[in-house]
Amino acid sequence: MKVMRNLWLALLIPVAAARSAAAQDIQVFADQVFLQPLQEIAQTFTEQTSFEIQLNVGLSAVMAESIRLGLPADVFFPAAEEPMRSMIEKGMVDVALKRNVVILSPDEGAGGDESADVQYAAAAVLVNAPNRLGAMAFLEYLGSDESRAVFARHGYSLP
Repeated sequence: MKVMRNLWLALLIPVAAARSAAAQDIQVFADQVFLQPLQEIAQTFTEQTSFEIQLNVGLSAVMAESIRLGLPADVFFPAAEEPMRSMIEKGMVDVALKRNVVILSPDEGAGGDESADVQYAAAAVLVNAPNRLGAMAFLEYLGSDESRAVFARHGYSLP
């Protein structure tokens, strides 16, 4: 799976990088708790791809409402499951392009099954993403070893 992801990323980034400069902006709507790691990740991603990440941060529910009201967005990265679930129910998230990024709250006391109540913060490409190709590349990059190391440095548990 990891080899497939790396191959996909290697194929996608050069194609995506060939797009015009105006199309290089990727609008990422994320919960404010992810600001510091995303700033680091965005800088490295931009250096590697020439895509510019525009971080829009705030409370997850506010970010979801902003997207529902029509603000152009490519990637949604809430810190809670409910805003993502709501966006999925409204048909705004491409569920095939949704990835668990960090663990929110592992519950090790769930009847001996440590994964029973584990909740994840997932990022997803939006159905009407203006820069779909860039959003797909960024979503894959969030799962890369480089991004995982950044999240780990900031104290996040990884799936």
